[in-house]
Amino acid sequence: MDVIIFGGQSNMQGQTGSMPEINEPVEGALEYKLTGDLLEPLKLPVGEDLGGNKYLLGASHGCGSLIPAFCRAYVAETGKKIVAISACRGDTTVEDWQKGTYRYRMAYGKIKRGIAKAKNLGEVEHIYYVWLQGESDAVIESTTEEYLERLVRYKNTLKREIGIEKFGIIKVGYFYCNSQWHKNVSDYDTKKGHDEDIMRAQERAVAEDGDFVMLTRVCPELSMKPEYINPEATGHYTNEGMEIIGKEAGSALAKI
Repeated sequence: MDVIIFGGQSNMQGQTGSMPEINEPVEGALEYKLTGDLLEPLKLPVGEDLGGNKYLLGASHGCGSLIPAFCRAYVAETGKKIVAISACRGDTTVEDWQKGTYRYRMAYGKIKRGIAKAKNLGEVEHIYYVWLQGESDAVIESTTEEYLERLVRYKNTLKREIGIEKFGIIKVGYFYCNSQWHKNVSDYDTKKGHDEDIMRAQERAVAEDGDFVMLTRVCPELSMKPEYINPEATGHYTNEGMEIIGKEAGSALAKI
């Protein structure tokens, strides 16, 4: 059995705007819920709202998520069972996840309890972390160096305190340049450059640190195709987009 932790912001949490027509449990996959300390068959909605008024972690309310597609592909290609742990929250920067924050404390507690619950079922062979985040860092115009330093620091904390073996990156797509909420800030090309600063940081992380692995580079392409973007939430993928992202990323992790 493997434990896979899913972290990041709204595109990991799920903001597709609707539920997929088909929502069957993923065979061979369970999701850990801190509320009730339960392992349940993995199906939508994924995740849970935790943290009270602070809303530190979130669920995919009424929306799809890439997590079922990811786990379905992983199980199919490895033949292994999975315990999935969703620990993500929309509108967060990488700094918001660092040790010392309330959000890190909440995520750490959930992840540790989830791993312990998985071990009650049998041997846990691998613990992996999957990350789809960076849109908010582009919006605050973090440099490549700033984002890279923060990402490596976060990965090192997870490796030391949780025991993750690999930090899988789903390369972030274009968000800032397409966002309807930030058009009054800078021009399109400048904002696109800030999106690409984050992409470069993620590519450098994979090239320079063996703990990182690139799971898919499909998001930059999908984020520029309207048919894969939620028209009510610019920069957020539809259920069809999530299916593509999840399947590619899950298949890539299965090959490790």
